[in-house]
Amino acid sequence: MNRLTMVSCCFAVVFAAATLVQTYRVWQLQTEAASLRAAAAAPQKDARKTAAGKRTAALDDDSWTPIADNAKKGKAASDAKSDKGGANGTKTALSPGANAGTPGETGKGPAGAPKSAKAPASGAEAKPAPGAASQEQVARSQEMIKSAQEYVKTGNFTQAREKLQQGLKEDPQNADAWRQLASVDRQLGNSQEELDAYQKWMEAAPDDRMARYMASEAFARNGMDSQALQYLSDFQQMSNSDPNSYAMTAGIYQQMNMTAEQGDALRQWTGAAPNSPDAHRALGSYYQRTGQVDQAIAQYQTMAQLEPNNPAPYVELGNTYLQTNQPDAALQQFQTAVSIRPNNVEALSRLASTERQLGDVQSAMVNFQHIIELEPGSPAGQQAATSIQSIQQQQVVQAQQQATQRR
Repeated sequence: MNRLTMVSCCFAVVFAAATLVQTYRVWQLQTEAASLRAAAAAPQKDARKTAAGKRTAALDDDSWTPIADNAKKGKAASDAKSDKGGANGTKTALSPGANAGTPGETGKGPAGAPKSAKAPASGAEAKPAPGAASQEQVARSQEMIKSAQEYVKTGNFTQAREKLQQGLKEDPQNADAWRQLASVDRQLGNSQEELDAYQKWMEAAPDDRMARYMASEAFARNGMDSQALQYLSDFQQMSNSDPNSYAMTAGIYQQMNMTAEQGDALRQWTGAAPNSPDAHRALGSYYQRTGQVDQAIAQYQTMAQLEPNNPAPYVELGNTYLQTNQPDAALQQFQTAVSIRPNNVEALSRLASTERQLGDVQSAMVNFQHIIELEPGSPAGQQAATSIQSIQQQQVVQAQQQATQRR
């Protein structure tokens, strides 16, 4: 009976350890992806001004709640300007191999940048460019886009797609509508239509670097890496060393499993933005994932210097020390993280698990119980409850063993 109980207990311990390792690996990948998404989120969500001069809602590939029409009307006009770069300014269809523009092209300024349009003479009425939609067409197009956004809110993507197509018939140069159409096609599983919409977006807004970036992401997602790399190259040229562009580029390289190129992009990010905690965290996570532990620790330490009151770098350092079988060093980092933010469930979970590993069962029990009190129904709370149950089972077995030895 005692032998069977001991075997059962050992099995429970092994299962708990395996669960912890698997949870940590999943968390590590999620953390790295979250760092890259956080850096890419701001430029992706910039609103675009339409010909009517009104800001329209941005629909991301992964976010389907349009911005309200009355949201933050007082923002500076610079937020709505399109990113400028060296893109080809013609209106012909763009092929995956199209370059972003070269010096000396007809109608281009230095480095392929489009020349500024001349302002109309004083007192002269501004006329729309040839082929441009009239103000009435632009207004009708905007109304249809609003209707499409309402359909998106209710998950009716087919109706949203129809409204966007109707809006584009009124104003074929509406870059924002092409962008939203691509996102809707993705939700509907229309891969080729999504790629076509990105092509149209680039035609409608040849100077919009985000069109190239999102086209690169879409082609990479569909396994068309050569086209994805061409559009990514265009995006990089048009970004003019914007630090955020390195994070976004690294995300595309990670998607294509181009590990060395991802590392180069992340190092460029930290070089361009040495005081960015996000940059150091992403590079540290990259080093940790690729087994370059010393470099990972250095990045997390820099992050801690930049944000000494943020528990995140100490949690990252603790995880890295655990990866190299240094639980005592890890324990110190987790204790620091919890001292900064006592109710941080992630830090508490790491601390409790490490305390248990080092044999401080009572402290581990206290912290596991704290997690349950903070988030009783969450995965972390359930895992804490499982850990407490496992510890209690171990204690029962130890008590039985001691009783047997005393006989």
